[in-house]
Amino acid sequence: MKKAFSCVLTAALLLSTGTVSANSMGDVNSKINELEEKQSKLNEKKGAVNNKKEATEDKISKNLDKQEEVGNDIASIDKQLKQTREKIQQKENEIATTNKQIEDLKQQVTDLTNKIEQLKNEIVVLKERIEQRDKMLKERLRAIQKNGGEMSYLEVIMGAQSFSDFISRATAVNTIMDQDKTIMEKQAAEKKEMEKKKVEVEEKKASIEKKKAEVENKKASLEQQAKELGSLKASLDKQLDQKKKLMGELEEQHQHLEQYKMSLAEQQQVLSDQAAVIARAKKEAVSEKERLKQLAEKKKREAEAKNSASSAASSQSTSSPVTNSNAALVWPANGSFSSGYGPRPAPYGYHRGIDIAGPVGTTIKAASSGYVTRSGWSNSYGNVIYIYHPHIDKTTVYAHLSSRSVGLGQQVNSGQRIGGMGNTGESYGSHLHFEVHNGGWDYHSGVNPMAYLP
Repeated sequence: MKKAFSCVLTAALLLSTGTVSANSMGDVNSKINELEEKQSKLNEKKGAVNNKKEATEDKISKNLDKQEEVGNDIASIDKQLKQTREKIQQKENEIATTNKQIEDLKQQVTDLTNKIEQLKNEIVVLKERIEQRDKMLKERLRAIQKNGGEMSYLEVIMGAQSFSDFISRATAVNTIMDQDKTIMEKQAAEKKEMEKKKVEVEEKKASIEKKKAEVENKKASLEQQAKELGSLKASLDKQLDQKKKLMGELEEQHQHLEQYKMSLAEQQQVLSDQAAVIARAKKEAVSEKERLKQLAEKKKREAEAKNSASSAASSQSTSSPVTNSNAALVWPANGSFSSGYGPRPAPYGYHRGIDIAGPVGTTIKAASSGYVTRSGWSNSYGNVIYIYHPHIDKTTVYAHLSSRSVGLGQQVNSGQRIGGMGNTGESYGSHLHFEVHNGGWDYHSGVNPMAYLP
């Protein structure tokens, strides 16, 4: 494009001198050929970028599918974890209930132990009373046998001195007999009660031991279940952590892919803009070729008519401007050098340019003459300007600007103000991020700007 611009300057010079040389027409043809070659290379780059973008979109699609799959796994594990936690809580509640039952049983054992002791004491008392009654009954039986059995009672009655004495004696005998009967009945009842209490004591002992065994078994079973559930929970927690880690890696990968896709989209836009500028330059060069051709024919006719100026016109030539493929750039801004080109510590990654820090609004200058191939907004670069420099086949990038003073396709001169320094996009303080690329801008074509700065 700069070379096409040189053609315009050449043509203007020829018009001012009134001469047209074969060399100037050749220069224009050469410029057109160069521009067509650049167009061809740009088309190849655009095709390669399109392929990369399609491949990246395919990776993004696969990444999203994987994220969905992992997300479903996480949801499933979460569900299992929830159920496991609920089961663990249920078992813990059951264990708490069982522990309460054990405590209650311990109290019952204490109460029953006391009851057993009480029963044992009552048995001892009953046994003593029974033994005493047995002794008393044996003595009465011996006395009855000694006195002739029941006849002693008749003797007592018949020995009455009067009727009233008879009644008294009969009543006394009945009373004694009733008492004897009562004593014997009570003796038999207490013996039966004593045996019953003994049986009750043994039954209570057996019942307590059985219940204690059942509760202990239940507690052991619950603790085993809780242990198994705890192991399951630990396994699920580990799986969940692994899935979340994988999801984090997928999300990070997705972010990188999206950023790469955005950079490819930017590259597509830059290549399209650059192609438009080259197409315009080619169109201007073709127009200039036609104008030079017409001018040459006109001069030829004038020369033939005059038969004088043809010799001088054919001998005079104008050389094309000298270009230097290694021409140095000028510093794009005044300020402090804050970061160089190359690798940086994590998480910043590779730095594909240099940073010049300064106050917001500091003048940003074109590092060389050229054409603006992009002037707009980028999520990463913020306000950004790309300038293509045909004479050195380089593209310079000026990022994080606070303002832009030039537009797409505009021709700029070396040192011309193109914007103001800023802190836009992914930036951490007011500075200029400056890049140099071979040919058109490409995410991977950046070179160290210091090689081209004074």
